[in-house]
Amino acid sequence: MDGETQMNTNGRFRDEEPNVATSFAGLAHDVIELGELQTQLFVHDVKSTTQKTRTSLLLSVVGACVLLGTLPVMLFALGQLIAEQTEWPLSAGLAIAALIGIGISAGFLAAAWNRLSAGLNAMQRSRDELNRNIAWIKSSLKSQSSTKSDSRRTSWADPPPNPR
Repeated sequence: MDGETQMNTNGRFRDEEPNVATSFAGLAHDVIELGELQTQLFVHDVKSTTQKTRTSLLLSVVGACVLLGTLPVMLFALGQLIAEQTEWPLSAGLAIAALIGIGISAGFLAAAWNRLSAGLNAMQRSRDELNRNIAWIKSSLKSQSSTKSDSRRTSWADPPPNPR
């Protein structure tokens, strides 16, 4: 009604119709701020991921060094021991020793993979926040376009609503 103050959805009081340029500028400002916050979150998550995956890289290097350095010597000795104790051929003892070596290296690599995947899950927070921000931007744009189209539909030639 005339002379009454209307309230819009964000709590500000106004006496006139909304300005589309001002509304879009406000939305653009919010989108830029969200982009800045999203970038800060991404940088923080990259730092966190780097710290968490450092251990897995170290475990991988240690596992590879053990496998490439001392394991062949130990496996030859184990194969010789198996062949002597069981009176099997030397080739059978070496084959069993090789299977044991594969099992040990698989254990180290499994531990490294476990740590690596746990470190990479830290990026999930950035992905979730980005998805929420995109959904908010879409809903804001959709509500602005529906408000704009509603204001276009009501023209001065339309009859006033029935007060009953």
